[in-house]
Amino acid sequence: MQVLIIGDIIIDRYIHGTTTRLNPEAPVPVVNVTNEYDSYGGASLVFKNLESLGVHVTQLHYDDEKSIKTRVLSDNHYITRIDQDVIANGDGIADDIEELDLSNFEYVILSDYNKGVLDAAPRIIKHCNKFGCKVIVDPKRHADHYKGAWLVKPNAKEFIDLGFNNWDGNIIITGGGNTCTAEFEKIRYTSTPNKVEVSDVTGAGDCFLASFVYGLTNGMKFQECLDIAVFGSTESVKHYGTYVLMPKDIRKKTVFTNGCFDILHTGHLTLLKEAKAQGDYLIVGLNSDDSIQNLKGNDRPYNNFAIRRQQLELIPYVDEIIEFSDDTPYKLIKELNPNLIVKGGDYKIEDVVGHDLAPVYIVPTVKGHSTTDILKAKDENINNRS
Repeated sequence: MQVLIIGDIIIDRYIHGTTTRLNPEAPVPVVNVTNEYDSYGGASLVFKNLESLGVHVTQLHYDDEKSIKTRVLSDNHYITRIDQDVIANGDGIADDIEELDLSNFEYVILSDYNKGVLDAAPRIIKHCNKFGCKVIVDPKRHADHYKGAWLVKPNAKEFIDLGFNNWDGNIIITGGGNTCTAEFEKIRYTSTPNKVEVSDVTGAGDCFLASFVYGLTNGMKFQECLDIAVFGSTESVKHYGTYVLMPKDIRKKTVFTNGCFDILHTGHLTLLKEAKAQGDYLIVGLNSDDSIQNLKGNDRPYNNFAIRRQQLELIPYVDEIIEFSDDTPYKLIKELNPNLIVKGGDYKIEDVVGHDLAPVYIVPTVKGHSTTDILKAKDENINNRS
């Protein structure tokens, strides 16, 4: 499926530095610049994300129509933002678009930052509809400006302020870190993001939109698309500046479990099978050899890390294995931001590491099957023989 993006192109310019004194001419900090760079925002950030995710995407470019947002930061704290807006000739752009054959595009994204490119959005939407394109709008103007669109994506404030509370059609209302709600084909949907430490919300809406369209082009159901969009935007706010998602950032429902997996047994296999059944992508956090020694003593692990990893790789339920050397996987869970944590029945939810970061699912324990029991039985057999 091919995707076309039409919208305002923003240059996000970042100036990083440090501050040690105030300006003697005015009570404002003096920033000593250490780094500066440009990155694409607006419609181009949606394009960059879709391109990175492997979607067949095209963007209409208007080389002279780029606004610049300059953000000045000191020690990663915002000092000020300077906007240099360039207003495009919306009618001229619509004239050009109306000459285009759009029959190869399944979806058309209108990324509106109110910089002129989509001043004539009604004409553009009408032209897209002639070719059966599904028009998805990230709006900045009143709902009436986008009549005929297949789906609109206002945030919670825009939903009220721009009249989308009267929208009669498909709609997604982003929650800015809270529950995202949607109505698609008269059915209501919700998706709630995991709690993460927010570094920068710049571009989160663009990452949401790109992730959602990625889901559509991969044949996912609406709820799956909504979940993956929430996951993508949540991942983006963990990074400073505009972030471009990678495929590993937006898996479907990601499940995490962890352990030593020193001697594989039925209990392990049951846990892994049940964990994979709860989602689409199972990540196993595997203790390093040093970590196991710290937890269980110098006579463990029985099998070294390479062997334990190789054994797990042979299990079809496991999608990814990540080594961690801390006593607990808390840092790893925080970094991965899984949708679900799965542990065995010998845990209570409140005792599971990371229960404050993601929901927890407990798999009933298979009685009589644990590494400790196996090693104990082995020692008893040796003693009996002697």
